[in-house]
Amino acid sequence: MKKLIFSAILAIAASLSGSAQFYGIDVDKLSLLFQQAAKLPQENAVIVVSSTMNALAQNPQGYRKALEFAENRLGNPADSLHNEEMYIACLEHAANGYVLGNNEKERPKLLLDMAKKNRIGTMAADIEYVTTDGQTHHLNAPCEQYTLLYFNDPDCDACQKVKANLENSATVKDLVNQNLLKVVAIYPESNQKLWKKASYPTWMINGWDKKQAIENEGTYVMPATLPVFYLLAPDKTVLMKNEPSLKRIEGALTKVMTSADNNPQSLAKLLFN
Repeated sequence: MKKLIFSAILAIAASLSGSAQFYGIDVDKLSLLFQQAAKLPQENAVIVVSSTMNALAQNPQGYRKALEFAENRLGNPADSLHNEEMYIACLEHAANGYVLGNNEKERPKLLLDMAKKNRIGTMAADIEYVTTDGQTHHLNAPCEQYTLLYFNDPDCDACQKVKANLENSATVKDLVNQNLLKVVAIYPESNQKLWKKASYPTWMINGWDKKQAIENEGTYVMPATLPVFYLLAPDKTVLMKNEPSLKRIEGALTKVMTSADNNPQSLAKLLFN
């Protein structure tokens, strides 16, 4: 049955070039296609994206529209279609294909480089952060727990709301109490006074990127609007990134903790769907 579904989705992908009629692209059809592809295993979803871009290569205008659609939807953490692995597949096709000219390829190449930073299934970049007691810590320090990174700005209304929900999250607090999860709040901006006066739950580590490495060195590429979460395995493999929804984080934590396979790569694929 799964093979039949996969084949049917590939057939829809192949039909897109004809439906575009060399003038554009059927955006609703593309949206539905990517929604269905995201339900497939990661490897198959990527194949669907590549097949779609191959089909649209016959239609340069439609191809560019699809690439724009991918950036606005697949590459947008706040969008319901956000799916970074599918987004990366689109960008790789654009950067390495023949449809775009060399100058046009500069943008997808830059976006591809950004998307691949702290890619799901890879090791998270280290973060050196200080806590309010003046101690310096490193994200990559040995740890037997899962890590939930909470990138936030104390001066952000949305961050305050999410922090309140985080504080009241039974899922998160239960895992913290069982010593299965640690939550690290990271303030990536430069206002030390603002950071110091902010309050956090006692079970949450309050950290500040004092050296501003995240911004100055681009170790993490985050959306313009905070807050966002990263979920890391004990070995610091990235399981989720740039996730704005606490509800989806709670769902991911439930999947991870109830999975019979705790291999980080397997968990990353599990959370893809």
